[in-house]
Amino acid sequence: MGRRAGTDGGRMALQYVESQMADMHLQPACGDNLRQPFSFEARSGPVDATNLIAVIPGTSGSTGTIVLSAHFDHLGQRGTDVFNGADDNASGTATLLEVARVLKEAPLEHNLVLAAVDAEEMGLRGARYFVASDCFDRWDVGLNINLDMVSRSDAGELYASGTRHYPFLRPVLESVESPEGLTLMFGHDEPGTGSDDWTNASDHAPFHAEGVPFVYFGVEDHAGYHNPADDFSDITPEFFVSAAGYILDAVRSMDAAMDDFPQR
Repeated sequence: MGRRAGTDGGRMALQYVESQMADMHLQPACGDNLRQPFSFEARSGPVDATNLIAVIPGTSGSTGTIVLSAHFDHLGQRGTDVFNGADDNASGTATLLEVARVLKEAPLEHNLVLAAVDAEEMGLRGARYFVASDCFDRWDVGLNINLDMVSRSDAGELYASGTRHYPFLRPVLESVESPEGLTLMFGHDEPGTGSDDWTNASDHAPFHAEGVPFVYFGVEDHAGYHNPADDFSDITPEFFVSAAGYILDAVRSMDAAMDDFPQR
């Protein structure tokens, strides 16, 4: 059915991600449970959606927080076509969960908030709601690492967008060894370049609007982008494994460097 926000398919995706977080015994970041429900008005009418926000407390007692985000919704169905969204963004959601699984057992120095957000495809609604919420204010967010399309690249290229806005992040990323089969690329963040500028293209945008530094990990558009052909059978598995491994190492390196970042 796809994973359009507010549909049965979207709710099934929500329940799956929630069950994975619960199996890891992740702590809620925004209250008594992992869910952060919200509603908005779409062209088709009112939509009820839900973010899942968890936290892995840091070990240092520092108040600074990294938010690792990925949206789990997609386009759903259009006529008889089902948009499965394997790369966009089941891949980012799967990577978020696996990073959480590793870091739950070996926490960072800083708090790590895990934001699996809804309704990205309908205007970054989930990320906007989270950033405007009391939960965001509570965590003294110093960095957003956003994952959106990280599993499909025949060229083996993973982009880290955002360092033009926050150049102090680039040396940290360059210090992380790229695994075999992956080339780290920079760019897609130059103002005035139209659709080639990804600054406002995904869930990092609301963080950037609040002055929170961000790194957006993603691949360039491919034949499956917003197309029914975005299927699991068309991802590039070796690249996906390499990308997830690099992202985990980058999260750790950002954690080690964050106390030296400029104050916003």
